[in-house]
This record gives sequence, C-alpha cells and structure tokens, in this order.
Amino acid sequence: MIVLANDRIRIGIGESDGSIQSILDLRTGKEFIEAGAVVQPFRLETAGGATSAFERFSSEASAERRDARLNWRVSAGITIKASIRLEEGDGGIEFRCEALNESEETIVSLEYPVIGGMGAITDGGERDYAAHSFATGLKVRNPLKHFEQGGAGFRFAPYPESFSGSSMQFFAYYGLGERGLYFAALDGEGWAKWLNFYKGDSGLLEASFIHGCEDMGPRKGLAAGYPVVVRLLEGRDWYEAADMYKAWAERQSWCSKGRLTERQAEERCDWLHEDMGVATFGINAGADRTAWLAQYHKHIRTPMFHILGPDWTNEPQTFYKGFPGGFDDWFPTRFNKANLEAMKGYGDKYAPFEFDYLFHMEGADGDRGKAAAQKFPEKERMKSIDGYRFPFICPAAEYTRDFHVERDVALQRGDDVDSIYYDISANNIMKICLDDSHGHPVGAGKAINEAYRDNYIRTKAGMIETAGRYVPMGTEMMNETLLDVLDYYQSRAGGQPAAPLEGYPLRDLLKSGDAELIPMFAYVYHEYGALRLDGWGKLVEEIGSLYYFTVARTYLWGGLYELNYEYSPMEALDGGVENAPEEHYYPFEPRGYAFSEERAEYLAQFAALRTGAGNNYLAYGTMLPPLAFDREQIRADWFHYNHGKETKEYNDSGELNVDSIVHAAWRFKDESAGLFFANVSDAGRTVKTAVDPADLGLKGSGYKYVLHTADSNGEGTAFAPREDGTLVLDIPPRTVILLEVR
Repeated sequence: MIVLANDRIRIGIGESDGSIQSILDLRTGKEFIEAGAVVQPFRLETAGGATSAFERFSSEASAERRDARLNWRVSAGITIKASIRLEEGDGGIEFRCEALNESEETIVSLEYPVIGGMGAITDGGERDYAAHSFATGLKVRNPLKHFEQGGAGFRFAPYPESFSGSSMQFFAYYGLGERGLYFAALDGEGWAKWLNFYKGDSGLLEASFIHGCEDMGPRKGLAAGYPVVVRLLEGRDWYEAADMYKAWAERQSWCSKGRLTERQAEERCDWLHEDMGVATFGINAGADRTAWLAQYHKHIRTPMFHILGPDWTNEPQTFYKGFPGGFDDWFPTRFNKANLEAMKGYGDKYAPFEFDYLFHMEGADGDRGKAAAQKFPEKERMKSIDGYRFPFICPAAEYTRDFHVERDVALQRGDDVDSIYYDISANNIMKICLDDSHGHPVGAGKAINEAYRDNYIRTKAGMIETAGRYVPMGTEMMNETLLDVLDYYQSRAGGQPAAPLEGYPLRDLLKSGDAELIPMFAYVYHEYGALRLDGWGKLVEEIGSLYYFTVARTYLWGGLYELNYEYSPMEALDGGVENAPEEHYYPFEPRGYAFSEERAEYLAQFAALRTGAGNNYLAYGTMLPPLAFDREQIRADWFHYNHGKETKEYNDSGELNVDSIVHAAWRFKDESAGLFFANVSDAGRTVKTAVDPADLGLKGSGYKYVLHTADSNGEGTAFAPREDGTLVLDIPPRTVILLEVR
C-alpha cells in the first residue's frame, strides 16, 4: 500500500490499482474505510458506457510521502491521471484528476475520487449523519441504515442545479461528538459536476465526485480544473463542515459584491428585505382576487410580496395546456387591473411568473426556437433524478440571448412590474447542451452556467434602466453561482413532507423524521442576499398542525412564509366562496376549506417580527449555531393536497415528531445578536439556557438583554438573566419572541 501522511491524517492507496484503501485519523486512531472493502479506483464514462477497468497502473510518491501521482492506462489512447497531496500540518487531502484522450472514443465524465468502504462511525450508526447541500441542505440520520443501494441516497445530484441537485459544493459524514469527514469541490467557476454520497454495491457508504466533460468528442479529454478536498471533522454537527466551506465560499466571485448591508442602495432591494412580511405564490394574475387580498391584510397587517400565477400572457401559460413561444405569444398581457390597484393600496409588491426557458416550438418564432433548442443527453446518460421532459431553449443560443432581454424589457415598459420571477430556469435545469451550433462546446457546463448568468445580468440591467429603479429578480430554487445576480428564490423543502418537489428522493425518510431540512445555504450565505420564500402553506385548518412548526422554522431561518395556490383553490371566504377551477391554470379539485383567522393571526406575529424588531437579523444577519437546551418534541399532523393530482404525494397525510420550540441565533454585524424562540405547541413552555456574548461573536463587555414580542413596542423590554447567567424564558402557546443581546 502506498502511504501518505501529514501531522493529522494518513491515506493508503492500493499499489496494484490506485484505489483508496485507508483514511486514518492519526490523533484518534479512527479508520474510516473498512479493511478488505472492495473500492473502485475511478469510473470513466464514454459514449460506449462506463468502466473502472484498466490495462496498466503506475504510481510515484514523493520522498516526503506528502504527495503521489497516479496513472491508469484504460485502453489504447485513453489515460487517466490523478494527483493526491496532503496539506501541510493538520490539513486534509487534495485530489486532482484528468482524462487524456487520443482515441476516437468520446469521454462523457470521470468519477474521481471514489472513497468507498465506509461503515458506521458511532455504535450502530445511531449518532451518524450525512449532511448534504442537496436542495439547500438535508441531513440524514444513520445513512448506513437508511440509504438503499440504487435507491435513497445522494447519487447523481448535479451541480450547479438545486432542483435535483446541490446548491453548494460540499457535504459531510460524521458521528455526532465523534469524528467525521468533510468533502468539497473548490470550484469558483461553475464547472459541471455531481456530488455523491450513497450506499455502494458493497453495502457500505461511498463518496465520490463526477466531473463532466465540457467539450465532448473524439480525441478530446477532460481536466477538472479545481481540487476536491477531504478533511477531518470533530463531529460538531453539520455547522463544523459549513464553517469550513464558508471560509472558502466568501472569497468567491459570487460574494464579491459584499454583504447586503455593505452595498449601495442601487445594488439592493430594501423593500424586499425590510417591508415584506409574507409572500404568496400563484394567485391568479388574470382574475379578480381582491376579496382574498382584503382578508389577508385584515389579519396579517404587513405588506405582502406576490408572485402571481402564469395566467397573464397573450397565449396560455399554464400547468397543463402549454406555454408561450416567441415574443408575440407573450404580448399583450392580461393582468387583472383590480388586483394590481389593490396591491398598490396595501403597499404590496408583485412579480409576474414566467416559464423562463420553456418554449412552444409550434408557436411564435417556432423555427428559431427549434434551432435554439437545448439538446440533452439520452435519458440513460442524464445522471439525474429529473426527467427533463419539457422543451427548453439553450441560454447560449443567439436567439435566446436576444429574446430574454427583449421580452422582459417590454414587460417592464408596458406594465411597470415590481419584480420578475422565473420558474424552471437556471437553478433547476441541468447545465448541459450537446448542440454546438449555439456557439458553445458539446457538453458546456461552465459555458451554459455563464450564459444563464449573462442573460440574467443583461435582462436585469435593461429592466432597471426602463423602470428607473431597482427591479429584483428571483427564480425557482437557488445555487451559489447566481448569488450575486438574484435577489430571492422560491423553495418548498421547508414545507416537507407537506410539500412537493425538492427533497422527494428522500421523501420516505422525511416522513419518518430520519431525514430533515437544515438551513445549510442560509448558514453559509444569508448575509449576502437571496431571500428564501418557503412553506407551501394555506390559511386553513385542514393542512394540519405542522403548519405552526413550518411557519416558525421558515421565518427563524431567515425566509418569508409562502402561501401557495398553484395546484389547489384559495381559502373559502365567508359564505364558502372559493375561486373556480375554470379561472385557474391548473384543473384543481374544489375543496371548500374555510379561511382560518387564527392561523392568519399566528402568521401575523412572524410577519411583524420580520419587518420590525427582528429585521436586522432575519433580513441582514449572519446565522450562528443554535444554543443548547432541552426541546421536548410534539406530534404534528399534516395533509398535503396542493400538488398535481397525478403525483403520489397528492392527498398524502401523516404525523411527524417536531421540536416544540423552534430556535435560531443570528448576529447583526458585530454589534448585536438576536436569539429567536417560537413555541409551536398548544401549551406554555419554558426555555432554560446559558449564553456568553463572546460565543455569539460579540466583543467587549457591558451587553444588555432586551425582550421583544410581536406586539411589543420597537424598544422592547429589559430582561435580566439569573445570577448564574442562565436565561429562563416563559413562552406562551404558539408565540414567538426575540431576545436581543446588544
């Protein structure tokens, strides 16, 4: 075995095949790869299929045993090269790889490193967790037990693509309070890749990185222009890995504009972050919904941000009858003027919904759309959990680039919209196109990502110039490479299991509680922008008591709760009035579920805190690890009917154990910290915890504590810890409070 080591970590490499056979923590003696485990050294995908076979292997290690170079002759004309380097001192392992191609074969991807044979870290794996940036952050308990070969797990999760894949480029496997491993691709340019953590054929856990070929064809190779790093963890939950990643991520181009608080007024949208208390999604754009708007504002009492439904275009833009093609299919628009006037009167803002890159190839400009069509690999080559059934146009095609700007500048000029929202767009379309007539190479992950960025940047600039004010731009889902371009994103994972789409590959584990959402993206990036809209809720009793937990978690993690009306009716108002399916863009089933004043008033607490005393933290703050205290769990029921009738999630229901107290800690600059506690149960609760301002990143001494509730005045009330420094907080049922340290 070839052995490399530094002061902290040792890696063993097979002399005959270059496979990774050992990763040892030298301080604790913890070995992560089980002895005798069969691990493949690499996986090479060509047009002819995938292989780990090779004709010849050679290696060379430095005299200091800190680095090694590996070479595999796969076949005549194809060679894989890799390097492994140990970072100085107690650092980790750095891997680099490339595939050289002098053959007539076409290389599609290279999977390296492959780190397999990993078993449980703690006894029985019961305190083991996998934390992955899939869908902005998911954590799975005991992955060795709950992952399935060929089933549940993080396999073929493409980056950058946060609908079916990874919003960031790292994940971790650790035993809580024990040891673990951090895995990351340190790529600041957006190359195509897949971040995998799953159960391998051996029945043990495996981590790997797949690197997509950016220019496919005979005699064309592949070189991953970035390192993959593996480092040791101490088992301090997923925050430890996120801190490692954040130290790198903050130096990347997508953070170059700085934190929101550091930007000029013309580079940010203050009303989005400071004035909006609640979001809605999917209210009909073309039908009168003023009665519902009035009812919402009667109880919620803050401005609301509405992403209107798609039914405003000249030709139908629906969830079942198709979507527009070129310019003439979009205009003239069909907005209901009464809705817009009512929103303006309440101080609300709105964004039209656009199926951004979907294109009706038989509609306006059909021939140009067909020439610009994005060409994906065959289904068996997709390496994705998404089917990509829609007709897309490639963002790099000349027609697409011109059309994207022309369409939305015309929308701004004609309707003076407050914002623009794109569905099924850059953040949930795989960054691959095989048609090089568009001016990009075959494959083109990085080129496609840059084309999306450029289209957004030019369109946004055109809309701002036309409007004479900042026009925020949002998308369905999020990934880090667009953090400096986008202002908000719509998500649904926060409502799981009472929500659709992202997270669904692990839906059974989400329903059992063995998988859970974590605020991984917010923890790394919140102070840099991209407001999250999440929750997938309704103001009705029938969706269950999980509503109270979901609302609290959405706000306390920095988002806006979203009332969603895409696949089901709005709440029935007095007299049972409900919007009709015939006026909607999806043929939903009538429900007759009554508007709940109590649920609206509960939501109003969080909206008031978000726009009031908690705004510095929830809009602009840096997320901190939570305080430790006992959190009794409660059983919450849920019912999910707001989804497509053909899906297995439709009319699904169940119960879930959740914390009775939802808690989050935030810091605003270096000035103050906000400790949020929401009692989501129907009984009073007492929180006992200790806090040291220094642990919150605050400097100096003389800090005071100020308690805020949703109905307290802006100054709050003074609060005193006990003599031993313990905080004792009595929180009434279904109430949220903020304790400031300032």
